[in-house]
Amino acid sequence: MRKCMLSLLVILLLLAAYPVFGQELQVVATFTILEDFVKAVGGERVEVHALVGRGIDPHTWEPTPKDARLVAQADLVVANGAGFDQWLLDLLHNAAGSDTPIAFASERLSVSALSHSHHDEQNGHGGDPHFWLSVPNAISYVQQITEALVRLSPADSVYFMERSHAYMEKLAELDRWMQDQLGKIPKENRVIVTYHNAFSYLAERYDFEVAEFLVQNPEAEPSPRELARLVNLLKGREKRALFVEPQLSSGTRYMQTLAREIQGELYTLYSDSLTDLVPTYLDLMKYNTETLVEALK
Repeated sequence: MRKCMLSLLVILLLLAAYPVFGQELQVVATFTILEDFVKAVGGERVEVHALVGRGIDPHTWEPTPKDARLVAQADLVVANGAGFDQWLLDLLHNAAGSDTPIAFASERLSVSALSHSHHDEQNGHGGDPHFWLSVPNAISYVQQITEALVRLSPADSVYFMERSHAYMEKLAELDRWMQDQLGKIPKENRVIVTYHNAFSYLAERYDFEVAEFLVQNPEAEPSPRELARLVNLLKGREKRALFVEPQLSSGTRYMQTLAREIQGELYTLYSDSLTDLVPTYLDLMKYNTETLVEALK
């Protein structure tokens, strides 16, 4: 009888030490692309919510009391870092205190020299935080998220690692496909002109020139000088393609004006947010690849 009681006590202690099997971990991601990565690794063992929802601009988003409650109840918060979601730190401080684990997905990545520009030099910005638009960087994100989930629930480590490995294989396949498809674009056409600085890592990985853009901060308005600079740049190019991001409505208006001025064409690229059209990261990157080939080939 005493042995049975001792065995029962050991089982109870083990259950108390780790999440109960079948009980989902509560994870909060700052935006939808990170949410998608967490789902890919966590599967049915994780319930994940994105603070910044689909099709919403993370640069202008503001938290609600509901968001604060989600963060306060989370077992883990996954953020981008590199200044992209700096508002999260205030939200964490106010809602959850200092004990909530935070995984910064970009922690092991360094800001590329190509992500800096004349905008950075003039305004003191630290460069482009959109690391995930290069697939090898996305693989690094997934590794960071996997390690965070394993630390949180060691009992599920095999499950998380198997899902992570399978997803990273899909990402590696995507990267090879993108290199093949984007390699069809002539070298002289490989310039991405957008409203804000988001595509420098895509440009670096897939052999484009450093992307040109109108503003560093999407909340800012471009100056007449910046508009004139892009007009002069594009008028000298055979392919006069401009790219807008659907979550930046103000930027779209300026890019439409530019397109009329240079008799260019406007295309859509996705950067910060998933939508019904591109519901996963894999879909987003495939869409962007096909758009770039269509616009610049």
